[in-house]
Amino acid sequence: MQTQRLRRNTLVAVLLTIGLWMVAIPAPAAEVGQQAPDFLMHSTVGETVRLSDYQGKKNVMLFFFLAAFTGA
Repeated sequence: MQTQRLRRNTLVAVLLTIGLWMVAIPAPAAEVGQQAPDFLMHSTVGETVRLSDYQGKKNVMLFFFLAAFTGA
């Protein structure tokens, strides 16, 4: 009985820890007209890209698909 309780408590602790790691930390919102902060991302072909790589270019359009590859 105690072994089963220990296993259950361990499982709950592990799931809570994983859940806390997955919680998004909100970033401060940018105001309209404010310069976007520099960030680093990986492209769909595995290249590392920074927003600052495109500084001075005429237009940059960003797309974020929050549910991409999640099955939702």
